[in-house]
Amino acid sequence: MGCKRKGLRVLGLVLGILLLLLVVVAGSVVISQWPRPAEPGEKPVYGLVWYGRDNAGQPAQSGQANPYYDPAKPTIIFVHGWLPDQVGTPPDFRYAATDEEGQALLETNLANAWIAGGWNVGVFYWAAFADEDVVVTAENKIWTADSLVGMRWRSADGVYHVDSAPDVSASALFYEAYKSALAGYEGETIHLAGHSLGNQMAVAVTLRILEGIARGEIGENLRPQRIALLDPYWSLEEKDFLGGVNTGTAVRQAITEQIIPAGILVEWYRSSLLTRGEPVSDANEELRPLTAYTRLFPNFCPVTDQVCRHDAAWQLYFLSYGDPPPPECVRSGPDAPCEATGDAAASARTPDERIAEMMSLPLQWRQVHGRLTPQTDDDWFERVEMRVGD
Repeated sequence: MGCKRKGLRVLGLVLGILLLLLVVVAGSVVISQWPRPAEPGEKPVYGLVWYGRDNAGQPAQSGQANPYYDPAKPTIIFVHGWLPDQVGTPPDFRYAATDEEGQALLETNLANAWIAGGWNVGVFYWAAFADEDVVVTAENKIWTADSLVGMRWRSADGVYHVDSAPDVSASALFYEAYKSALAGYEGETIHLAGHSLGNQMAVAVTLRILEGIARGEIGENLRPQRIALLDPYWSLEEKDFLGGVNTGTAVRQAITEQIIPAGILVEWYRSSLLTRGEPVSDANEELRPLTAYTRLFPNFCPVTDQVCRHDAAWQLYFLSYGDPPPPECVRSGPDAPCEATGDAAASARTPDERIAEMMSLPLQWRQVHGRLTPQTDDDWFERVEMRVGD
């Protein structure tokens, strides 16, 4: 009888382990579906997802604990931009860079160094609304729910829907997700990073955060300390719902009149011709001297592949947290080598105090070393005068 009971206990232990493994695997399957597009018949899928190591992730749910979020940790939230025909493949933190011959240059996870450094890492997904054939159609949804297409959304089969569409803008959805996910937050700092159109999302949600603080709706501790504009895009089109100005002007006014006066730091990294100016976009030249402005040259992407260079801004920014801040250098003459000054250039790892100092200078920083590699440990940036069109 004793042997039988022992055998049953062993069997029970084995079954328990197998059951636990099934739960873990099942949980991984559920997690790996995020982000995912809505199937026909479902509601639009959007919201804030917290990430763990190696791309494990779980959506933030109001009032529910999340294994990848700790309210005591510093926090960074990324928001993507326009995603034409990409509702099913919105960005995550897996990164694989190749050269023109398709040879691997780097394969890594962009969030791992942050997580190892004690950060919460989140992404706000609005892919269902950002998947539009025309960029300004997606751009409008950032600011208003009342454009010509409203807040229509795209499902996995590529069909647009108006049923179950929200009646508020994408930045309003971001604010509600932010407010809910960070309720009870006790960490020391919050950073926002917006790529392409996502820069407008980061700015627009910051305005809503500042308004929420002023109304007493949320605490002062939810004010972000730093915003990164990652190859930011603004269309040339003037918007009635923005008082007759384009989005570049609206963002510049917001940063000048509300965000910087609130003590929020602004860094700007430009990496492609897609955001250089007319006829493609608004270059927003007047905003550059107000920010810590850095010109990246991701020449490991072919010059013919400006989308690769455009994406490199956010990918290299997140990658840069894993390395010390890059050196700043200066030249004594046009043909002289670039000599380190002892100061740091801008990166995700650069301290707030240095970013604030860079914002106060009428200068820009141009990448002079590390252009041919996606790795950021070989990057150097030359300090130069601000130049129009650069």
